[in-house]
Amino acid sequence: MHARTVNVRTTQKKRNMLQVAQTAEKCTSLTECAHSVDSTEDARSSRKSRSKIPHLGIDLLGGDLASPEHVLETLHALYSEIDVPFCLSIFATPEIAISIEDFKKAHDFKEKELEVIEVAEVIHMDDDPLQAIRKKKGSSMSLGMHLLRKRQIDALISTGNTGALIASAKLHLSMLQGISRAALITLLPTKQQPIAVIDVGANIQCTPKHLVHFAQMGVAYQKARGIKTPCVGLLNIGTEEQKGRAELRETYKLLQESDLNFAGNIEGKDVFSGEIHVLVTDGFTGNIFLKTAEGLSAFILDTMKKNQSLLPFSKPLLHRLEAELYSAEHPGAILCGVDGIIIKCHGDANPEAIQCGVQGALNLIQGNFLDRIKQELQ
Repeated sequence: MHARTVNVRTTQKKRNMLQVAQTAEKCTSLTECAHSVDSTEDARSSRKSRSKIPHLGIDLLGGDLASPEHVLETLHALYSEIDVPFCLSIFATPEIAISIEDFKKAHDFKEKELEVIEVAEVIHMDDDPLQAIRKKKGSSMSLGMHLLRKRQIDALISTGNTGALIASAKLHLSMLQGISRAALITLLPTKQQPIAVIDVGANIQCTPKHLVHFAQMGVAYQKARGIKTPCVGLLNIGTEEQKGRAELRETYKLLQESDLNFAGNIEGKDVFSGEIHVLVTDGFTGNIFLKTAEGLSAFILDTMKKNQSLLPFSKPLLHRLEAELYSAEHPGAILCGVDGIIIKCHGDANPEAIQCGVQGALNLIQGNFLDRIKQELQ
């Protein structure tokens, strides 16, 4: 199947996208985490992945901005900003489906290029996660997981209920070897390389064993991105070995005894120095840490924008900070530990953020991310 690329904005963009589609099989790297593959089997898998047009599933129905206008704005962002060809299955209520069908006709899409999957049920933000996935089996989230399990889509992007997304993933997909808990991992900018923070919201309570598994997945993720020997830090209230709750002290010992490159406890104020590559924490603390960092970033940027007249030559600096500080929330978080690529975007993610999440999913697919994680965990 060869998906025809679509331009919404300019004729030049269309020519660029068509050129990418024609040369996709010749490319050796379409993402930062696609590096040389050692084994013959992996090489064949890598070539197969690059030659196939990625097929994504996207579920915006459970988010805070699930409206026809938001969905159409998102589609415009996807097809005007992403240069790599892809196929898309998008879930829609009857009302939203009508708008998408009009969009398809206006831009002359073929059915396999942009598929509308109409659903009657939606898992909402205030739904109980376990009850929702049991009772709403025809929901967009459940159907998306079913397609991912059947390999009818290569990745699923969702703005919906985080708890339901994780529970549904565990119900439909197998866990990776040696991993007992799925966890959300995201990248944050630092003075050096981006740091992978895990977990940022999947698990409120964790045992030391779970935290060690998170460290292993974080290391595997950073290795897949090209970092040969990732350094691991444990988020704590102090750097001393005896700091923190009992489970953190036990985790410290387990990480110290492991074959991971463990740097010890890390205080929140030191995270952004870039001295470590993986920050391990439970989902409760990690989610607060992530949203605090995002809120502080937004505060700094807003303050600079309002006071540009007081800061000579501030525009270049402001643009640079926007690119770095907003990068944390745009791509969303990857659900690691299950046999499938799932990206969770914020419930109130705007079209630009969702577009970055989709681009991130395409990068992971083309980089054979899932296979590399499995290899590292073995």
